[in-house]
Amino acid sequence: MKFLQILILSVCLLFSLKANAAHQLYADIDGINIPYGTKLELSMAENLTTKEIVQGDMFQAYLTKDIYVNNKLVLPSRTIFRGRVTEIKYSKSLSRPASLYLNLDHLVTKTGVQLPINSGIASHFEYVLKPDGALTTNGNYFKAVARDTKKAAQIVPRTIKWGATAGDELFKGAKILFVPVTAIGGVVACGCSTIYNTVANLFRHGDEIVIKKGTNFDIILLSTLEIPS
Repeated sequence: MKFLQILILSVCLLFSLKANAAHQLYADIDGINIPYGTKLELSMAENLTTKEIVQGDMFQAYLTKDIYVNNKLVLPSRTIFRGRVTEIKYSKSLSRPASLYLNLDHLVTKTGVQLPINSGIASHFEYVLKPDGALTTNGNYFKAVARDTKKAAQIVPRTIKWGATAGDELFKGAKILFVPVTAIGGVVACGCSTIYNTVANLFRHGDEIVIKKGTNFDIILLSTLEIPS
């Protein structure tokens, strides 16, 4: 009986020593820290557009450059970063544009380990980046009308140029007759286009957010990122 008790105690002690040794070994492994505030350039791995995606959709991006800390490679290029679409505000009538919120929440190391990251988008993707992290075009009804009016105004010089060119092709001096006529036509077309777009923009939806595959953008680390050695 005593022999059995000694044997059980010995086995328990052996397992305890192994567990402590394993714990000590893990504790002695030092990671390498990428400091908060570091910017990382990524490349979008797929197309994202507010016409198709919904809140909660996942997306991927790839690191574009090797990241070194103290001359040691800690994140090689092509490291996978994954995130989610956290919120979408869809475009609406009165030419109100869509807004898109993205969050990269983890990366995958070369050994397949997923590491959580705390980051924020620091690149505007050719859009407006608002303080709350929304990507949008910052448009509205009045900006849409101003844009369309500016385009309509370009009709007049184009029609005048066409009248001068067409007149010269008919006979010498014909442009003297053609230019005034085409100018008047251009003014009428400009006015009609302006009136049409002024009304149409009341019902049109605003701009959509479209981020194409291969688009480069920056994220900024909002806390220190520890990479295991």
